[in-house]
Amino acid sequence: MNLYKIGGIFASLLCVGILVFSYFSWQDKLQNATGTDVEASSDKSAAKNGTENEETETKSVQNVNTELLNNMDESVQELFLQKNSDGETLELLIAGSEALESGNPGYAERLKTSLEETYGDLLEVTIESVTGTSDSLQYLDLTAGYDLALLEPLTLMNNDRISIEEEREDIEEFTARLEQANAEALVVLHAPQPIFGAGYYRAQVQALEEFANLYGYPYIEHWDAWPDTDDIALKEHLTAEAVPNSKGAETWATELSNYFIAN
Repeated sequence: MNLYKIGGIFASLLCVGILVFSYFSWQDKLQNATGTDVEASSDKSAAKNGTENEETETKSVQNVNTELLNNMDESVQELFLQKNSDGETLELLIAGSEALESGNPGYAERLKTSLEETYGDLLEVTIESVTGTSDSLQYLDLTAGYDLALLEPLTLMNNDRISIEEEREDIEEFTARLEQANAEALVVLHAPQPIFGAGYYRAQVQALEEFANLYGYPYIEHWDAWPDTDDIALKEHLTAEAVPNSKGAETWATELSNYFIAN
């Protein structure tokens, strides 16, 4: 065979081989690149969906129906809304005389149950009873940094022992210590239980409400839900020691609940 023909055939075969090798190499690279992109895209999509689901789950834990807040003072509403928005727990302290434990259960425990059933993880409630007059509030530990304190300032225990002016000073001192631990903390005031035949004590309770209005404390008026202090029916809500029985505790707790939980 002519050498020129043999050389031509060899060259042709070499070109075909190079083309076939190049084609398969290109296909392999293309497949690898496409697979990596698809996998990366799939991973990113999964991560994004996971994050969105996580955020939705977090928000659902703290999802509060804002209509429940309608009976609160504006400052208290804003506190609840801020905590809900931030996904944080609102630390609530219920503090007052030993009357908060009177009944089966007392008004404080009844209120705690209602609040926790309604607001779930948004709220954590601590109950502290105080023995003595409002002067004893100074010994109450507030270093936990409560966001909100529902305070019954022992007005009945102050009767004939602590003056109205001194009670006000004790409330202000309590508030100052609460704000030292948490500058954004709020205090909501409410009076102790009514008693049958109240005389000067009734004036003390009126002075407490006036003080709250004057200095911007949210105040819960619950006496209107009880029989009048000169109505014998009031005794059905109290024990012989003039502290709430179960009926009285229910009346008291219901009024407090109505403030924090609008129907």
